[in-house]
Amino acid sequence: MSEFLSSKDINREERISLMKKLLVDMDKGNITPEEIKTRFKKILENMHPVEIAIIENALINDGFPAEKIHNLCDVHIDIFRESIENEKPIVEKGHPLYLLMAEHIALLKLFGRAKSKSKELLQFNDFKEANNVINELKEIANEMSGVESHMLREENVLFPYLEKHEIIQPAKIMWTEHDSLRARLKELIANLNEPIEVYSEFAKHMDSLILYIVDLKSNHIYKENKILYPSAISKLTEEEWAEIWEQMDEMGYASFTPNEAKWHEKKTASSVDNKVQEKLMELTELLSSKANGGKIKFDYGELEIPQLLAIMDLLPVEITFIDDKDVVRYFNRAENRVFPRTKAVIGRTVQNCHPPKSVHIVEKILSDFKSGRRDRADFWINMRGKFVYIRYFAVRDKNNKYLGTLEVTQDVTEIRNLQGERRIYSEE
Repeated sequence: MSEFLSSKDINREERISLMKKLLVDMDKGNITPEEIKTRFKKILENMHPVEIAIIENALINDGFPAEKIHNLCDVHIDIFRESIENEKPIVEKGHPLYLLMAEHIALLKLFGRAKSKSKELLQFNDFKEANNVINELKEIANEMSGVESHMLREENVLFPYLEKHEIIQPAKIMWTEHDSLRARLKELIANLNEPIEVYSEFAKHMDSLILYIVDLKSNHIYKENKILYPSAISKLTEEEWAEIWEQMDEMGYASFTPNEAKWHEKKTASSVDNKVQEKLMELTELLSSKANGGKIKFDYGELEIPQLLAIMDLLPVEITFIDDKDVVRYFNRAENRVFPRTKAVIGRTVQNCHPPKSVHIVEKILSDFKSGRRDRADFWINMRGKFVYIRYFAVRDKNNKYLGTLEVTQDVTEIRNLQGERRIYSEE
C-alpha cells in the first residue's frame, strides 16, 4: 500500500523498507529497468541529498552489499538529474567547496581537450602522422594526473569530516570511483608511452579509454556537486570549514587549480585553535606531572616533551599509531611524506582511512595481530618513481596484551641504490 502513497507521506523508515524490497526484487531478476526507475523515483523523489545519503548508509548497515548501493546511486542520479539540479551549493569565493568546484570546471576543460585529441587520432594512418597529437596527449595526460591532488584532499580532509556527521557511504562510493579513475589514468599514460604496435588498434583503444575516463569523471563530478557537497554544506560547521582550509593548504594544490580559488581568510585565532591549544596545555601539564621534573622517564633514559616531539618528527620514516579499537591516535610530521596525513584522520577508524578495495587486507592484518597469530606484516611497492617499504607492527605491553598497531612507511629508493662505503664526513 505504501508504494502508492504520495512521497511526502512516506517517512524514512518506510522509504528504507521499500528500498530493501526493491533491492530484493532486483536480485530475483523479476523487474524491468523501467520498473526499477519508476519504483525508485517514487521512493526518493523530493528528498534532500542528505536524506538520500542517510538511507544509503542504513542499507549498508543492514547488510546490503555496497556494490548494489553504488549501482542504485547511478540510477537515482539518472532519475533525479533535473530535481537535484535545484540543490546547488550556495558557496562564495573563500569557501573550500568553491575551490573544489572551481577545480571541477578546470578538470572538465582538461578532459574535454583529451577527448578532442583522441578523436584526432582516428584521422591518421600511422604513428608518424599522429606523432604531434600523441605528444600533445602525453602532456594532457600528465596534467590530468594532477587530479590526484584533488582526490587526496577530498579523501584525507573532506571525507573524515563527513564521516563525523554520519555521511559515510556517499564518501566511500566517491573513493571507489577515485580508484577507478586512478587505474584508468595509469593505463592511459602507460599506453601512450608504450603504444600497441598496430596503429589502428592503438587509436581505437585510446579513443575508447579516454571516452570512458571522461564519462567516469563527468558523472563523478555531477554526483559530488549535486549530492556530496550539498550534504557537506548542510552538516559541517563554520569551525570545521576553517579546519578544512588549513589542512587543504598543508596538502597543496594541483597545477590546474585556479589561483583565485585558493584565496581565503586565514583564521589563526579561532575558537577551534584556542580549544586545541588548551588541550595541548592540559596534556603537557599531565605528562609533566607524571614525569620526573618535566621529563618523561623511560626504562633507558628520559626526555623532555619538546625533545620527544622533535625526535618523532625528525625520524626518517612515517609513523602512524592505531589503538586497540582500530582508531587512528597519532602520526608524526615526517618531512616529504609518501602518504598524506591530516589532522582530520585523528579519531577516524583506520578502515575508513583506506580505499574500499583494500579494507579487507587491513581487517586481516588487524585480526591476526589481535589474535596473536602474527606480530608483523611487510609490503613494498613502486609508487610514482619511488620504492616504498611499508611495515605494520603489533604493539603489545609487557604482558603481551595488544595495545594497537604501528604503521611505518619509508621511501627506500636512495637506500637501495647505495654502493661501496662512505666513511668520511662530507660537506654535501
